Amino acid sequence: MIASNRLARQPLPPPSARSMLLTVIGEFLYDAEEGAWTAALMKVLGGMGIEDHAARQLLSRAASAKWIKRERVGRGVRWHLADHGRALAADGIKRSHAFLDGPSPWNDEWLVLTITVPQRKNSVRNRLNGGLTWLGMGNPTPGVWVTPHVDRARELSELISTLGLTESALVLTGNLRPGGLGNHEVVDRAWDLTDLAESYQTLLTQDGASEPGDDDELLLAYIELVSLQQRFMRLDPQLPKELLPEWIGRDGAVLFQRRREQWSAQAHAHWLRVVEESAPK
Repeated sequence: MIASNRLARQPLPPPSARSMLLTVIGEFLYDAEEGAWTAALMKVLGGMGIEDHAARQLLSRAASAKWIKRERVGRGVRWHLADHGRALAADGIKRSHAFLDGPSPWNDEWLVLTITVPQRKNSVRNRLNGGLTWLGMGNPTPGVWVTPHVDRARELSELISTLGLTESALVLTGNLRPGGLGNHEVVDRAWDLTDLAESYQTLLTQDGASEPGDDDELLLAYIELVSLQQRFMRLDPQLPKELLPEWIGRDGAVLFQRRREQWSAQAHAHWLRVVEESAPK
């Protein structure tokens, strides 16, 4: 396999090798009871530009993190999703459906978090900020995070509990009242979407400029597509039309949906062939 590099100009910074592995296992192992041979994963990761020794380290670290688990079969090793990896994949699939379907009509309710993290807990703060961004939350004023996606309250509570911050957090839902910021002022302060809009524009202007030639290229292009969608999902708060009437990100979601429908079946079929051909002789 040869790395695809379909886009001449990358709309977002490249993903880490760890992120690419999570994309592959989440997409192809989630519903695959048979798992995947080491050689199949190595071949695909190699196609994404990850060298053999780095790919083997990646698999070992993913196993230590409980993303995947080994099954020794004769002289070979087959990999399956472990419980933590399955939970991560399920969360990604759920968020992907929401991203591709677009936000539901908004009922004027916000999910609000007020929280303080001690200065000495930098690593906790970084994990919190990353988790809040994944939940689509913005930061309009110091110590306050908001999102119009009130259905993510359970996930927010789990994040706070996991980080041990329950005693310094207040979570609530409700409408804004006169006397403070209005809905659109909250949006302006909580999210700066200028760079993200430019990234979407870079993506959209290159669609169709280069098509995959054979099955190997299509499989890699599909993996790159899913990875790119995941990175856009992490950055895009997916605000409803009531708060952001014109948003290029919705055109981006349509592109991802169309390309996934176009390539998914063929990519998954070729993946199964790669797994079969990689079985120990």
